[in-house]
Amino acid sequence: MTHNTRSVFEKHPKKTVMILLFLLLLGLYGLLSWKGINNQYTEFESKNVKTILRQYFVGKVVESNVGRFIKLREHAPLTVRLERPSRNYISHIAPNTVERKYYRIATDKNGFIGPSIIHTNPDLQIIFLGGSTTECLYMQEHERFPYLVGRQLEAALHKKVNTYNGGVSANESMHSLNVLMNKVLPLKPQMVVLMHNINDLVVLRSQGTYWYPHSLKSHVQNAKTLLTRYEFPATKHQATEQDLIAEFSMNLRTFIAVCRIRNIQPVLMTQANRVEQDDLYHRFNEVILEVGKQENVVVIDLAKAIPKQPELIYDSYHYTAKGAALAADTISQQLQPLFT
Repeated sequence: MTHNTRSVFEKHPKKTVMILLFLLLLGLYGLLSWKGINNQYTEFESKNVKTILRQYFVGKVVESNVGRFIKLREHAPLTVRLERPSRNYISHIAPNTVERKYYRIATDKNGFIGPSIIHTNPDLQIIFLGGSTTECLYMQEHERFPYLVGRQLEAALHKKVNTYNGGVSANESMHSLNVLMNKVLPLKPQMVVLMHNINDLVVLRSQGTYWYPHSLKSHVQNAKTLLTRYEFPATKHQATEQDLIAEFSMNLRTFIAVCRIRNIQPVLMTQANRVEQDDLYHRFNEVILEVGKQENVVVIDLAKAIPKQPELIYDSYHYTAKGAALAADTISQQLQPLFT
């Protein structure tokens, strides 16, 4: 009696090779998908190997064919994605105020957060520019204040109104000026509403200027900055608080001037907040009011209108759905007389 001592490979060579190849590819995919980089000082929590490789080759193409370019910080046009706050975000930033679930972000052909193009031929187009406090990421689509303002104005004015949410997390006023020049002006809106404060303050405190290199948020980008993970480069600057105030003020005045040259009505808004101990932050809100008065521009003082309550503002700056509804009421009431 003889024993069959052949191995599995000898018995089934083709099947064994296919299984081993599948396992190898599966392991390689897992390795490439592993998020092995984590830096608390970056815009994104982690980056996997696939992303690094893709950005490397994109960087090579940019370096060879584009060179330096101005980055338009916007949501990708015509996309639908679901965003869910992390457990860390919920526990440390928004405890008991933001539900940890998926929130829908759908954009129109110009990268504005929808619903935006309600009417094909609207009577009024109003565009809101700002950072995450305009974006209103962690709430339902129909709860974000730029959308609500449109519906309230439409009911009050009996006109077809489209409002566009141009808020992008971490954008400061220079980013919004880029968006204004390159994306908003071609739409020929009747009005553009600008709200900035904290993101400008963070940038100016860190860099002393809006023109800073080697960052995810730099306005002038190149192939190398496509790969960087640093939010802001380490910088020692000599700018005083008065210098920072002057920089912020000049951006507000630039926004007003561009809008007026293009026959668009500019509107400024202060930023509602629950900030207690930051005098310069509150000074920036005062600057918005002062510039509005000096330039004869309407300023909607949300910092005054929205009570400093956690059920309205879940951290220091960001609205809950209830807070966004109150903001929408305030904004629409103050904009109505401008269209009658």
